[in-house]
Amino acid sequence: MNSKFDTIFESNFNRFQGGGFLTGDIVKLIDGWNSNDWCKSAPQQVVDKLKEMDDSDLVMRVSVVKAVRPGVQGSVQQDQGVSDFHVDITQEMAPGRYTGVFVTVPQEMIELNGDNTSLAEIPDSLRREDDVDVKPKELEQESAEPENDAEKFTHPKNQTGTGEYYKNLPEEDTKLDGASGAESYTAGYIS
Repeated sequence: MNSKFDTIFESNFNRFQGGGFLTGDIVKLIDGWNSNDWCKSAPQQVVDKLKEMDDSDLVMRVSVVKAVRPGVQGSVQQDQGVSDFHVDITQEMAPGRYTGVFVTVPQEMIELNGDNTSLAEIPDSLRREDDVDVKPKELEQESAEPENDAEKFTHPKNQTGTGEYYKNLPEEDTKLDGASGAESYTAGYIS
């Protein structure tokens, strides 16, 4: 009998192929990353962006793992014939919401940050002062009467605010001059 739960392979790589990184991994730049040979030949704006990302406390994640040169060996696994891997990294503003800045770096410039089995910690820059008051308070009885005349409801026909308009309402239905009752179209159907 077949299992209801089949293994789904969503990626060509697993943890131990493709440089050891997977999409979504929480990573950090290694210590001394700016002295790497790649940084010496990289454009200055890329190095500046990496420095900005390293100085920030936002969570850094792997966006894409890609081969430097694709392996073209026919039907064998695609990652077997490549020489090296590069990784696109980005910063996360909230779970699943990225800053939109993606930087491609060689795999040797980053390392895993934590075990990647739980949620990332909230960075200090995204924390805010908690204004929740959890101390219960006893409710005070509110008066139904308004405190001053300005808060009293006034009807357009009675601007005095005393409510006299409503005290003089008739007790029975009032026949208006010229008004006629509507004839129901269902009168002929109901017996």
